[in-house]
Amino acid sequence: MKIETSKPNIMLMNTAFVVFLSIFVHLLHRQFNFLDGYLLLQGITNLSGTLFIFLNILFTIPIILLAITLWLARSNHPLQELFMTLTLTFGSISIIAGGDGLTEYHFSIFMVVAMIASFQRIKYIIVSTVIFAVHHLSGYFLFPQLLCGTEEYSFALLMIHAIFLVMTAVSTSLVILSRRRVEARMAEETLKAQQQLQLLLREINEESVHLKDLSNQIAVDSSASAESSLSITNTLSSFQQNAENEATSLKQSIYKNEASINELSVIHERTENVTLIAKQSLERASLGKQKVTAVTHQMSIITDTVSSIKQLIEMLEMQSKEISSSLTVVHRISEQTKLLALNASIEAARAGEAGKGFSVVASEIRNLASGTQESVVNMDNVLEGIQHQIEHVAKKMQSGMKEIYKGNEFIRESEHAFDSIYTTISTLEHDINQISSSTRDMVSQTDETLTLFSEISQMNEHSLKTVSIITDSAKQQHIATQSLGQVITQLNDVTQHLNRLTDQIQSD
Repeated sequence: MKIETSKPNIMLMNTAFVVFLSIFVHLLHRQFNFLDGYLLLQGITNLSGTLFIFLNILFTIPIILLAITLWLARSNHPLQELFMTLTLTFGSISIIAGGDGLTEYHFSIFMVVAMIASFQRIKYIIVSTVIFAVHHLSGYFLFPQLLCGTEEYSFALLMIHAIFLVMTAVSTSLVILSRRRVEARMAEETLKAQQQLQLLLREINEESVHLKDLSNQIAVDSSASAESSLSITNTLSSFQQNAENEATSLKQSIYKNEASINELSVIHERTENVTLIAKQSLERASLGKQKVTAVTHQMSIITDTVSSIKQLIEMLEMQSKEISSSLTVVHRISEQTKLLALNASIEAARAGEAGKGFSVVASEIRNLASGTQESVVNMDNVLEGIQHQIEHVAKKMQSGMKEIYKGNEFIRESEHAFDSIYTTISTLEHDINQISSSTRDMVSQTDETLTLFSEISQMNEHSLKTVSIITDSAKQQHIATQSLGQVITQLNDVTQHLNRLTDQIQSD
């Protein structure tokens, strides 16, 4: 994979970053004594002599390799990827040495391997892995302090590092191989796609020719369609005008029918009111008839009662006359008794001393006769007054009976009149009910007729709208057929341009 200089060289930036990180680690540990306390606890001391010289050599190698890499990158030299690999590898080795061989800095190896894997070159991974393996083996035996920080580091732990390094390299290589197989498969599919594209272009070329023939045929048909759509538009316009006139006439008829329905509704309402009034009048006439019947019954009772009273008064008058006759007889008897007592007194006076007792009895009888006569006179006077009152009451009763008879006659006439009124109102109510039912049926029928007219009007309006839509569609179709010719011309131009493109693609 070649790196294009026109694009940001990410790998070059990563390489420079690793070198910068190496320099930074050396400065921390050598100038700022970073982690000296921890190093003393681990038994790691400062380097001197030959080890210090090797440390400086390891510090310088990545810087030199980075300079060579930058020089190769200017001309996009094929070896720049190899020198980047070497720079990254020795940069990690320099980080480990500058970090006093601490285990934590060994993780930079895996970072570097991951960066090198982006080249998609297994040989670069092998080169880097071999360098790291040589570095670990030679470093463990020659300068373990630069590798592990101490001479007492376990060889078994070092082998564990090596095993994981090899496993990382192998797995990364397998990933690269898998990607290559995928790329090869994609290349095959691309080749097949190109072949299919060639076939497709040939088919497009053939279809474009056929499309040109069809466009010419469509041009002829569109011309005929334009003439037909113009004729249809004219016919529909005439039909639309006639339909609008009929719709106007239908609306006028509906308005007139609505006016008639309103008048019938008013008549029906008035008929309903008259029916209600007739029912109320019939109810009142029935109530009056009932009251007149009740009054007639009461007058009959009153007449019978007054007749009974009249009879009783007549009987009382007859009895008073009989009493008066009896009092006359009593008066005569008292006169005779008084006369007899007077005679008895005279005879007693003649008898002398022997007739004194009888004279007393005759005197008492005379007194009794006188008292009786006075009582009879008083009773006769009272009875005479009673007779005068009875005669007066009898006259009043006679006059009252005449008025009662007249009242009964008037009540009977009123009863006949109420019967006639009740019959007339009943007949009138029946007639009004028939009229109301007829008007109700007429209103219902006219409502149905109005509903039918409304439905016809709506259908007519819907038909008119449909005709209008069809007319507009016909006009639009006419316009579309006119513009279709232009589209066909443009289609022919596009077809010719497509033929030129296909020819050009096939030649390429």
